[in-house]
Amino acid sequence: MIYPASYDITILQNSTYKTSLRVTQRRKTVTGVVVTLSVPKFVAPCHKLTASGKVVFAPSGTSTLPCDVDANTVYYVMSSGLTDDEFYVSTTSSGTSIVVDDAGSGTFYVATPVNLSGYTIDADLAQEISGTQVATFSCTATDAANGLFDMVMAATTTSGLESGRYGYDVSLTNASGERYYWVSGIATVQRTYSRN
Repeated sequence: MIYPASYDITILQNSTYKTSLRVTQRRKTVTGVVVTLSVPKFVAPCHKLTASGKVVFAPSGTSTLPCDVDANTVYYVMSSGLTDDEFYVSTTSSGTSIVVDDAGSGTFYVATPVNLSGYTIDADLAQEISGTQVATFSCTATDAANGLFDMVMAATTTSGLESGRYGYDVSLTNASGERYYWVSGIATVQRTYSRN
């Protein structure tokens, strides 16, 4: 199951809009990080992660990830120290634990990336009230196995958009025809002044 997310964006007129997004699932809250000799042990009750499984971390609200843990980067769950509630990660599937300078602050999330092989990705921009489609984003999987894709709108398209608020969404359709609306939000088109 791919769960829906919300993400607001800003598009500048007469400029190419581009963002890279990673589709994830099975999000769990990391409730703590225990650092021993610079090695972080992540605590996430009932996480259901498996050895060598891929994970990504994302901050929540004002929380901060441990120093040297990069948001939206793929890490691998290590078999060593893996319990129902705790896990360690490596930068490779059979590597050693990452090292950090601190435990971060607050709670944050861990999730598994979705393999987008065989999926069709579609994203559209529409009038916020009427729902009338006004533009389409070009979506290209750049690392399908790890759920990463680029969403782009060319300057030739953004130059024709009126400034204001729009709605947008991204849908994922698998080879069996099942369609998921993965992310949606408000797209604010912002006026630009330099047209040369």
